[in-house]
Amino acid sequence: MNQRVYLCLVVISSLFVIFYFNSFEDSTPPPSPQLEHHFSTLDVKEKEEEESVQDQINSTFPITFYHKAYVDYRYTPPRLRIFSLNACISKANFLLVDIYHQAIVTPTRIKMFGDSLEGNCPSTYGPAKPCLYVAHTFFANLTAPGGISKVQIHLGTHRKVTLQATRIDKRLEPGLTMCIQPVYYYSQWQNIVLYVEAWRAQGASRFIVFYHSATRETRKVFEYYQSLGIIELRAWPSFGNINLPANIAQKWPKIDESVFIFSYFLAMNLCILDIKTTIGTIADFDEVMVARNGTVLDYALKEMTDTNVGALRFGNNYVAMEPSIYSGDFSGTSNPIFIDKGGPPKNIFNASVIDIAQVHWVRSFTEEKVTKNADGALLHLRYGVEKGDKKLEKPFKFFPNNAKTHIENMHKTTRQIFNGTVPVFSPELIDGLNSCVKRISKKKNTCRSTGGMCKEEMDRLGEWVYDRTEGVFLS
Repeated sequence: MNQRVYLCLVVISSLFVIFYFNSFEDSTPPPSPQLEHHFSTLDVKEKEEEESVQDQINSTFPITFYHKAYVDYRYTPPRLRIFSLNACISKANFLLVDIYHQAIVTPTRIKMFGDSLEGNCPSTYGPAKPCLYVAHTFFANLTAPGGISKVQIHLGTHRKVTLQATRIDKRLEPGLTMCIQPVYYYSQWQNIVLYVEAWRAQGASRFIVFYHSATRETRKVFEYYQSLGIIELRAWPSFGNINLPANIAQKWPKIDESVFIFSYFLAMNLCILDIKTTIGTIADFDEVMVARNGTVLDYALKEMTDTNVGALRFGNNYVAMEPSIYSGDFSGTSNPIFIDKGGPPKNIFNASVIDIAQVHWVRSFTEEKVTKNADGALLHLRYGVEKGDKKLEKPFKFFPNNAKTHIENMHKTTRQIFNGTVPVFSPELIDGLNSCVKRISKKKNTCRSTGGMCKEEMDRLGEWVYDRTEGVFLS
């Protein structure tokens, strides 16, 4: 009897326990919508952070930076700008940058997004399309631009790059500044003498030259004008190697072997930021822009002061001279011979409103401006243009007045530079460089990287004074 009672009690207790826990499970409330949303949001954030890290340009990416960062007050609001040479990036890619202000210990961290200076990456221009390293600019609008001393770019735990900050203001000083793209394996010193004399007659007061290499005679001409405060040389050495992990570095070509013609896109846009005068231009040593009447500076000021004109476009005119300036005689500059042959234009611009420049046009302005066709001409003394081609009559001259005096100045200057013994020009060096470029052009899918591909040949042809400044590019 007692056993039966005991068994009944055990069975009843077991049934009660099962019923109790089933009832508890059924009565547990479902998760709240807010809690589900919370976990869903966390999942999204984690995913976004993961994607953000993937989009950051890191230590394995082939990129090198110009050694300055720019705080550009020509924009509203002011803009931080960084320039680089690197492989193509997407719109999502960014630099992680710390901004350091004077007297403030803790930096401000921002993301900076970028774009190629050409606007297309890879380039749409045939000889530049195969090049891996393309000129880029990264930028960000600033809410507190004052007192920025430097920026530090984070490319991973073991790769950081520090750039000193430079302030850029609107240009208020009247005048004309010349920007000369990278000079490399240059032997035509006669062009420089004519260039300085003609452009000074047209109103230019400052000449910024990005220098890579030249003959000893040409370097002597640079140093002469540099001693007078007329020419300022900017170091533009070989780009060197990128600071990449050993197992990564071997996957990429060297910069000097895969960058288009010393990256003149990068140099010219850096030079624009170095201009202090109201008017500027980018012109090679064989190019002089002239107005129909008066100096080109007076004409440019008239056309671009308090107007919607941001740049003036000068049509190309190939010219020759008799006698040739390469004979050491500059008398032919008084009456240039115009050749019936077309070519791309060049521009003179308002230096306060240029955002990004191309070689032959302004890609963008910092405000609403337009480019206008100029009442003038680009006189282009292109080496190798045949004098036997059809000739044209045009009213344009290198000098707005007193041509005879300018010619005498050029003869006097050359005698002074070379102590009375003017060196004889030899076409071997320029012909050798042109031959090297032609051979590169014939190779399919080959970047026209003149610096790396022509160095060995040019070193065999002559003795060059190279710029070997360190720290111009940082990685």
